Amino acid sequence: MSGPNSLSNFDELVTWAESHGGYCSPALALTKSETSGSTAYAKYAIPCSNTRLLSCPVSLIIDYDKAAKHIWGDLDSCPFSRSPQIAIRLFLCNQRILGRESPWAAYIKILPAEFDTPLYYDHEEMEMLRGTNIFGEVELRRHAWIQEWKRGMMYLPSTFDKSLFSWELYMWACTILSSRSFPSSIVFNTGKEDSYPVLVPLVDSLNHKPLVPIYWTVTADGFAISSGTSIEAGDEVFNNYGPKGNEELLMGYGFCIENNELDVVTLKLRHPPMSLEKVQLISSDKSETIFHLSQSNPLPDDLLYFFRVIVANKHETRKLSELAIVGERSTTAGMRCEFDALGKLYNAVSSKLRGISVPDVANPSLRQRSTMIYISQQVKILKLSLLTIARAMYAELHIQPESLDTDDVTQLRTKVYQHLPDYGINLDLLFSSPRFSEFAKVIKQGFDVTSPSDIRAADIEDQILVLLISYLFILTPPDYTVWLNTMQQRYNNDEGLDEDFVEDFERLYESYIPPLAELNSDIFGSEKWTPRLLAWAGKVVDSEGVVAENCENGRPEYWIIMPHDKLYC
Repeated sequence: MSGPNSLSNFDELVTWAESHGGYCSPALALTKSETSGSTAYAKYAIPCSNTRLLSCPVSLIIDYDKAAKHIWGDLDSCPFSRSPQIAIRLFLCNQRILGRESPWAAYIKILPAEFDTPLYYDHEEMEMLRGTNIFGEVELRRHAWIQEWKRGMMYLPSTFDKSLFSWELYMWACTILSSRSFPSSIVFNTGKEDSYPVLVPLVDSLNHKPLVPIYWTVTADGFAISSGTSIEAGDEVFNNYGPKGNEELLMGYGFCIENNELDVVTLKLRHPPMSLEKVQLISSDKSETIFHLSQSNPLPDDLLYFFRVIVANKHETRKLSELAIVGERSTTAGMRCEFDALGKLYNAVSSKLRGISVPDVANPSLRQRSTMIYISQQVKILKLSLLTIARAMYAELHIQPESLDTDDVTQLRTKVYQHLPDYGINLDLLFSSPRFSEFAKVIKQGFDVTSPSDIRAADIEDQILVLLISYLFILTPPDYTVWLNTMQQRYNNDEGLDEDFVEDFERLYESYIPPLAELNSDIFGSEKWTPRLLAWAGKVVDSEGVVAENCENGRPEYWIIMPHDKLYC
């Protein structure tokens, strides 16, 4: 066989295809490409659309039937009717082994021997992908293909020399099929339910360009591709593989497109333990859900809804369920739920961003350049998503944000959290606000602490917040009357405060209230201090808080969201 992808090989491919009823427009010139294997150019202008460019007869299309009959003699003997791609890959391996004797020799000659997909990357090239989805996907795909190869070897008839069917050859066949195939449902105009990848020689010679108008046509004797627009002389003639982001392009085809408008970032989110009601709300009993971020949609509705459900307390879950009954998923379940959901979503996206970085490589190779394009696009979308989430957090606080950009995304959420003192309370505000100075003084004396960090170190943050919420209820400041009344209605009932739950707070009451009353009877000597009040406050602390992470001080802070009456109404 002559060298792969030589010009004579392309001439031979066209001659072979046409001799079997295929077609190559005289306006096309097929040539070798250093970056994509083959390239088609217009030798002269193709002035009108719907002009047939290439076609392949049914007799040359490599499908399951041909592969199964070639390897096992008939369809009934083939063990891979439910995994037709394995039969086709074994068929490809054998055609390459046959060399000149293969009926598809003219086609096999023009197929590349190596690829720029990540499964062919060396160690250094793979390290550039660390932290990306592809880095983990490569080993998953390699493992799946190896298992396929082992199954194929188990069932390969003894008439074939198994020693020639190496793993490296099978990986080559897998990559050929992933990079050049068409769906059988389109090629043969069958149902999508049983679709599998097939190879269409000659027609698969065109490279991909998104949004290029093109026609795929099932003909009486084969499959054809036609132009959907005029093409100037000297221009490359493209196919359109459909809407594909760079992640799919790099994994399947070994290239990326700069400024790819169809690019996405895939988020795979594992489900935490959830109640049955929450499982029903997200309509999934799987262990993880996959979402896609894009430049046109950096904050998908279904992604935000997922986090609403995850963070919702019992009251908010009930409200989400009521909204779901009427088909309403865009309405929030309240300020606390929305703010917490946005914060947790920010965590997920920023964690993804922190795990990757754009490589800085001088004179990059083709593989390195593709990797750099892929990662830079991922970073761009992730930063845009964080910016969009930060704006949504500002909107939930009814604040018009200052100028925001993605130059330093680590500061986006910190700027939002600077406004939390106007909408809630935490230990730091307790110790710094004149409003709570007397209360804080007693806490310092009674618990022998001097700062919020001492309280957190002693692991008594929840207890102090329970005391604070109880104190607020006793005071009932005018600007929190509506919020406090709402919390009473929500949590001060038999369902929320059963005897066992209140009993836990009786011990808290006995341990804390009498000693604190001795220090300041004006604050802690009131008869309103009861175990049931503490139990109610405990429900509020457990259900109405959010964790503000990555603040300026570098540690998480627990805030009880207490909207002012003018916002809460």
